[in-house]
Amino acid sequence: MREFVTNSPKDTQTLASQIASYTQPGMILTLTGDLGAGKTTFTQGMARELGVASRVKSPTFNILNTYQGTDFPIYHFDAYRLEMTGAADQGFEDYIGTDGLTIIEWPQFMRDLLPNDRVELVFKRSDEHTRTISINGQGHYQAIEEKL
Repeated sequence: MREFVTNSPKDTQTLASQIASYTQPGMILTLTGDLGAGKTTFTQGMARELGVASRVKSPTFNILNTYQGTDFPIYHFDAYRLEMTGAADQGFEDYIGTDGLTIIEWPQFMRDLLPNDRVELVFKRSDEHTRTISINGQGHYQAIEEKL
């Protein structure tokens, strides 16, 4: 596991840009952290680096937003609202690990759909601006944390 400290939203997006260079279709990133920890800010930096021109926002009310990157789509889930209902039988498995990059905020509410091969990011807020972001590559994505 690798840890990075960011001191501003721009720093968080810069880290996302660095990680974006290792992404590929079928890859899953899970983002865990409290409200306001920087998960959507990270996703914005990742999407921008991957060529998304449209505004990236949290899909809290939709659960899923899809963005077209330069080379592949980005499936951005916010599973927070699935806490009570769960993700099974809602068709989400049609997106996870398929033709695009899947980014899941609040992955604990989609746990049953997650493959073993993924990159887990945990966001911890130290103060208004400072975040510690832990990155743990699982399965064949373990090499990503070593490259950072």
